[in-house]
Amino acid sequence: MNEQFRARASLVLLIFGFVILIYVVRILPSLFYDPVVYNLDVSGNTFLTTQYVKNLVMPIGGVKLSNLTVPYDPFIRSYALKYIGNGTAELILKERNPQFISSTSLGYFLTSSEGIFLAEIPKDDLYKFTGLMIVFGIDSFNFNKNGIINPVLVSEIDKILSYPVWLKNQILETDIKTNTLYFAKGISIRFQNLSIDQNEGKVILSMIGSSSIGSRYILIDNNFIKLPPAF
Repeated sequence: MNEQFRARASLVLLIFGFVILIYVVRILPSLFYDPVVYNLDVSGNTFLTTQYVKNLVMPIGGVKLSNLTVPYDPFIRSYALKYIGNGTAELILKERNPQFISSTSLGYFLTSSEGIFLAEIPKDDLYKFTGLMIVFGIDSFNFNKNGIINPVLVSEIDKILSYPVWLKNQILETDIKTNTLYFAKGISIRFQNLSIDQNEGKVILSMIGSSSIGSRYILIDNNFIKLPPAF
């Protein structure tokens, strides 16, 4: 019995010693290994150019891996850094995607679905962003100094962003204060709230196709009522 116990104890000690040896030989040195990085490979970027990211991250003359940091940029949601050898590190980015344009008292801003201002857009350049809905009615008290919109307002905008693509693509502008959607031909529809079901969406598409230029409607109790022409 004692012999069996000694044999098992010896086996356990042997395995334990083998694990410790692997740790010392392979893992422990990596904890203290801090190579100098001279080059940076960038992946996962769509909106930020590779050269911009390198200029943002890499200091002149190289830097130790442990000191390599990524300064804040609103387009960067998250990132990962790893050393790939020969003085080169890889930066893997996850970016925020522009979802709409915020029209505010301070100007126009490319905005993510989380309500984060990504970049200011000069008014003369708005035409370059065809396909992105412009959201009006975002006052200065609706966002903080870092350009992040109040979550309550973001949840309202999310209702629009969650519309079916075939309906969302028809919306040119939204007035978040008055719950009004603007479509092609100057057609506008005012709602009691911005929750729209599929049936209402199909009716809206039909109205856009058949209505004359500048037609205005209001949705009351599931009825689309046509308003008199605007002055």
